[in-house]
Amino acid sequence: MEDHRLKAFCLVVEMQSFSKAAKAKFMTQSAMSHLIKNLEGELGVKLLIRRGKRVVLTSAGKIFYGHAVEILEQYRSLDRDINVLLNRVRGPLHIGATPTAADYLLPQVLYSFSKSYPDVHIAVSVSNAEMILHTLQHAGIEIGIVDGKVKNSAIVRKEIAEDEIVIIASDDNPLTKEKNIPPGELLSQTFIMPELGSGVRECIEEFFSSAGMDASSLPVSMTLGSTELIAQMVKSGQGISFVSKWSVFNALKEGTIAILNVRGKRLLRKFYLVTIEKEPATMVAKSFIEFLRAYRFFKPF
Repeated sequence: MEDHRLKAFCLVVEMQSFSKAAKAKFMTQSAMSHLIKNLEGELGVKLLIRRGKRVVLTSAGKIFYGHAVEILEQYRSLDRDINVLLNRVRGPLHIGATPTAADYLLPQVLYSFSKSYPDVHIAVSVSNAEMILHTLQHAGIEIGIVDGKVKNSAIVRKEIAEDEIVIIASDDNPLTKEKNIPPGELLSQTFIMPELGSGVRECIEEFFSSAGMDASSLPVSMTLGSTELIAQMVKSGQGISFVSKWSVFNALKEGTIAILNVRGKRLLRKFYLVTIEKEPATMVAKSFIEFLRAYRFFKPF
């Protein structure tokens, strides 16, 4: 059980912003505003006031927020107690995943999990790691699957898979014929970069830093949020890029792109299951976490 309006209201209050709360819930700002207006109309009182870019509570809003937090916790407790009593796993499960995890890890897991737990309704939101961790802390999702480092000490993490970041170029790029390419030679190329806040972007910065170079000085022609779009641009000769090896498996088999043999250690990163608490709040979340931890992922390379 849950009340979408109460959750939306609490999220706006905690983030002090309609736009940030809308992003965290992966909905439009107008839809978020509509939920709050619907609440205010039903109560007949103003709950929130906009002050510049910030949102603050009215006196009535402060009272309402306190009760809303308690009600949402009671909903969670009710679900948990009933499901424990009946020894069943059913209800909603909200997951956040980075694009690579969503495209290449979750399809393997969700098919098997859904067969074992048909009464669980799964909602997956796809975003970069930074946004997922932010949403997790504000209760917008119950579980996150992210790649790269998790620096926040408030987040509980568990490694579930490994990934390799590779540098790709179109099959006719002259660098594809070279072996043991010095990192400095990459500066002759134009880069297509993943968005800020992504795990791959973090790997890029660490790679060039270890080579004594500043990633911010790279010649960048595009910054794209889609790995598939990055691969397409690389194929067309628009530049080179760093991507997850998972994401370009088919293109590598087709021979339309190639991995550059750049000098230095392999760029390896981990995929992590992330939560706020060590013990999940619901039977659904607990069951999914246990299922995921025991799952053996098929690596397509």
